[in-house]
Amino acid sequence: MYNQSCSACRENRYQTCSSTTNTCQCPGNSYWNGSMCPLQLFENATCSQPDACRSDLNLSCIINSYGGFTQCLISMPKPTTAETVTASI
Repeated sequence: MYNQSCSACRENRYQTCSSTTNTCQCPGNSYWNGSMCPLQLFENATCSQPDACRSDLNLSCIINSYGGFTQCLISMPKPTTAETVTASI
């Protein structure tokens, strides 16, 4: 049902209808893993795809040195231009 027309998920409590795309989507704090919408993961949990971690908690699925996803860790915010200029002075 995922990404199908909203008529496919009207009676499904595990997916919601997106008003912007008019398609079935996973509800908030969950993600599509290819077959279902499990809850997003918390810090230090093992992850296998970019959207598996709780973005509302600033978590990202970090890629290891071999190019595979490993675990949900807190993302470092990217410095703004002003912070970069100040830091280099």
